[in-house]
Amino acid sequence: MKIALTKGTLSVPPTYFALTHAQKMSGANDGEFSFKFFTLAAKIEDPEIGIEVRDFAPLRRESISRRQVFFPAVLPLMARSIAAFEPQVIHQHFATWAGPAVSASRRAGSPLITTLHGADVMLAGRQPRNTMEKYQQRTMKAAATASARVLAVSEFLADAAIAGGFPKDKLVVHYQGIDTDWFTPDTTVVRERPQILFVGTLNDQKGILQAVEASIGLLGEFDHDFVIAGAGPHMAELRKLQSDHGHLKLMGRLDRTAVREQMRRATVLVAPSRLSKGAREAAGLVLLEAQACGTPVVAYDSGGIAEMVSPESGTLLTENDVEGLRRALLAVLADDVAARAERGAVARNFVVGHRSLAASVSELTGHYRDVSDPTA
Repeated sequence: MKIALTKGTLSVPPTYFALTHAQKMSGANDGEFSFKFFTLAAKIEDPEIGIEVRDFAPLRRESISRRQVFFPAVLPLMARSIAAFEPQVIHQHFATWAGPAVSASRRAGSPLITTLHGADVMLAGRQPRNTMEKYQQRTMKAAATASARVLAVSEFLADAAIAGGFPKDKLVVHYQGIDTDWFTPDTTVVRERPQILFVGTLNDQKGILQAVEASIGLLGEFDHDFVIAGAGPHMAELRKLQSDHGHLKLMGRLDRTAVREQMRRATVLVAPSRLSKGAREAAGLVLLEAQACGTPVVAYDSGGIAEMVSPESGTLLTENDVEGLRRALLAVLADDVAARAERGAVARNFVVGHRSLAASVSELTGHYRDVSDPTA
């Protein structure tokens, strides 16, 4: 069965989630599924990606943001190329920029599945602020109408999608899951100093500045390093803070292997995502990745985050409770060896039992089979 994966843009890292299921499913079930990825503009910097990716905007040496000016011109070309692939299913990630997938679905007679990830749903639920947002809202309505099934990555997002006008009768919650055979603990790691880890975009929604504030507040009570992996608008401010606080370690954006290494070394992952510009975290795969590595998490109870955290080993706090964040981090840092091992084991067991990629792939396989042969 040929599956056309489609998305507006694709950057790897950090956007592994759009490819992980295809990587796992390729060659499985006696070669039942084959995949090709279609996107307007791609930037692939991880050589281990084994899925063929085709993009259409010119000037591939330029950044994706500079190539966006060409997107309207290449939409028809992308649609024709998807249809020419003759897929049995088209799977669109994000309902934005879904025009080529919708057109190809009609042209080739291929059923369409759309996975909602968060930013699309938030846009659907508000008044458009400019011409582009109006266009994307029309595109999302077309995707909702054309899709045989609409998948949401959390219960929180499914509820928001229904409120934003997506059809309830087509919506199914599909947790993305992470590869628990790849994200694993490493018992050989020697931790010289306790380490707090943050992985994500350095912006207001991810709450990085609040995490730094909590970390600085811990210095008089517990010596530690705070490793920050990511890029974003707060990088310059973080560099200034680093000059006064040497325990802050700015790593920049890391590939998946380097992120796993940091997760294995970390004592705790902090994820203080919060409401920003009307949006909250839809899910938070980084939380699952850390827990699969045996690293407990401390996070704000925001959006779909609670659905990604082991209730026995993780700690959830009210948004913007920086003092609570500091105390929760201190509690984990102060664990003795036995308590830390137990907390890590419970965290991993939650992911293996409830949020694994294997389970997610099994569900997605069922969706592909259902829509490609609805009479079966």
